[in-house]
Amino acid sequence: MTHTHTRIAVIGAGITGLATAEWLAVDHGIDDVIVLDASARAGGKIRTELDAGHTVEWGPQGFLDNAPDTLELARAIGLGDALVGAADASADRFILRGGRLRAVPTSPVAFVTSGLLPLTGRLRVFGEHFARRRPEGDETVFDFARRRIGRQAAEILVDSMVTGVFAGDSSKLSLAATFPKMHDMETEHGSLTRALIAKMREAKRSGRTSSGPSGPGGTLHTFVEGMEQLPRRLADRLADRLQLSNPVSSLRQNGVGFRLETARGELRAERVLLSLPAAGAAELLADLAPVAVEPLQATPTVPIAVVMESFVSTDVFGRPVDGFGFLVPKAEHAGILGTLFCHSIFPGQAPDGTLFLRTMLGGAREPGQAKLEDGELLSTVRAAHARIFGRDPEPDRVWIARWPEGISQYTVGHLDRVAVAEAAAHAAGIELAGSPYHGVSVNDCIRQARAAAQRLARQLEPE
Repeated sequence: MTHTHTRIAVIGAGITGLATAEWLAVDHGIDDVIVLDASARAGGKIRTELDAGHTVEWGPQGFLDNAPDTLELARAIGLGDALVGAADASADRFILRGGRLRAVPTSPVAFVTSGLLPLTGRLRVFGEHFARRRPEGDETVFDFARRRIGRQAAEILVDSMVTGVFAGDSSKLSLAATFPKMHDMETEHGSLTRALIAKMREAKRSGRTSSGPSGPGGTLHTFVEGMEQLPRRLADRLADRLQLSNPVSSLRQNGVGFRLETARGELRAERVLLSLPAAGAAELLADLAPVAVEPLQATPTVPIAVVMESFVSTDVFGRPVDGFGFLVPKAEHAGILGTLFCHSIFPGQAPDGTLFLRTMLGGAREPGQAKLEDGELLSTVRAAHARIFGRDPEPDRVWIARWPEGISQYTVGHLDRVAVAEAAAHAAGIELAGSPYHGVSVNDCIRQARAAAQRLARQLEPE
């Protein structure tokens, strides 16, 4: 082992761990940091394969540019010129309802005339201002939506949104943990309607574009070489301070610091950050912070399978396939969670004149799908697309990825459990950050990384 001592040890080389190391250097001038991971590659669930003119994303397709930390990090490491925004054509989003793709309306007028919800459902949404007050305690996303905008909107619009972000069950996930902005909008303004009006007024005064009912403000971005270009550049900057294929088997206190037992030997550190899945963090904290173990183990994950298909012609389905893609509410029983039209989102990610589709399966809805054989997964996707598009063309190329521990699920009580785990770990001198805690997106992880770097730097300041 090259290093036997470091000021800060980061366990986990996903985007959170890599970004924490960079923020320590950029914001605090601390570069005496070692990042360790059991895997042979850095980046965690951010993984890109470049194959025959296709940018094949195993994990996140991109990130929204409405979060400053991610853009600032990219520019700080010299990737500002590598940023790529989504095409205008990707603004059109769809939801499967009644076996048909229906456009997600982007204005109140479009919503009134939309067939996305029955007339009774649309009228109920416009009565949101008169919804009853929030009950005591943590509320599920579904219960919040049903209370404020009605059951039909909850089952179609909100279930689709939860599927797209968490691949989760809206009747089990905590609103305050999964969609804190919605929770805060109701808390501050009393209703979503008043909150949206206030945001539109603020945006008009500042000249910014506000969020609309179809989704959060901001444009999806990636990099010229795909999403993995970001963690790859961060890993390159760490050089020999990044130790891959080097799992940490135990973590113990050593005077005012810590002793890490790794596959390559012992490493001593003054401070430690765990940017691991919740189960892995719980295992390493069993002796140092036993109070944190149970709440960490109560943060489940759901498995995800991703099937990507390329078609040599744009008319193989006999109809246009353009826009961002579509999501599938649970009530549709389509066998898939949704499909992205990758050729339309980032045109440079597929050869000209081809279709490139990315379909998600599994999640909380059908977790067993992630264990299906490749042929069964592809058959499920083709059957779903045949019902939706009316044809079943043979794909020219297929890529399949599986994430057995795909996405953390913030079930009811999540924030209270996280607070207990964080307090117990902090009392032992250890920090926690990453997708099991305060957001699963790339933006969320990079924001958490910056906050963790600040906490670690503060701990190293002389008394």
